[in-house]
Amino acid sequence: MNRFIKQLCILTLVITVASVFLRAHLTVWWPAIVGFFFIVGIIVFYFADKAKKKDMRRFTNFYMGATVAKMVIYLAIIFIYAITFKEDAKRFAVTFLAYYLVYSIFETYKLAKKTKKSNE
Repeated sequence: MNRFIKQLCILTLVITVASVFLRAHLTVWWPAIVGFFFIVGIIVFYFADKAKKKDMRRFTNFYMGATVAKMVIYLAIIFIYAITFKEDAKRFAVTFLAYYLVYSIFETYKLAKKTKKSNE
């Protein structure tokens, strides 16, 4: 878990530095979005790791359920923001989805690597 958090911190630092250079194209909420995905990443990894230790089937069910729940919640966040702040809706959606993609790829890669290692 500590190794994952360190690597997630490095990823977040890289994203933050890149975002500073791209901030003219991003929503003003980009720092909050980065923090949000950082926290969600830690929570999901923790519970997925816990489920994996008990039973692989339980891990699969948890991870699939968490992925669907996250997607529904994220789409709701984007939708609510778009209704509330129409002028910034496009930037927010693009920023949110770009960060979602980066963090999801990282999370999936780390969980797959950890699962593969524990199966060997």
